[in-house]
Amino acid sequence: MPKITRKIEIKTNLEKIYTILIDGEQTVNWNPIVNEITKLEERKYLLKSTIGDMTINKIETIKDVYIRWIMEQSDMHSMGYILAEKLPISKVELWVEFENKSFKKKYQEAADLTLQGLKNYIEYIETGSNILEYDKHSK
Repeated sequence: MPKITRKIEIKTNLEKIYTILIDGEQTVNWNPIVNEITKLEERKYLLKSTIGDMTINKIETIKDVYIRWIMEQSDMHSMGYILAEKLPISKVELWVEFENKSFKKKYQEAADLTLQGLKNYIEYIETGSNILEYDKHSK
């Protein structure tokens, strides 16, 4: 199964990154490719995005270290984050497993936008700015 990985460094602690990433309902506020997210039941969401709609059906986590989502009704099989910290910098690796190799470039671009969106959001929060005024499309 094809897989892509992307990495970014963010000047913050792992706990802040992890908390933002596991809050599925908050994703629409910071992730520029996510248009809408609806909680269907505990740990199950319907996600509408620029790369298609999908159901996230299973979430596996190790606090402050690892997050993995399993997708349904999508070419994307799973995606996840691996987190590592060397204060004051945290390293975030995003990976995506998918079926159709022809989607590789699309998933790479989406992963880059997602990681940059996460970094922009956290940097905005770190400045003490009001998160209710954050515009994920402004950067």
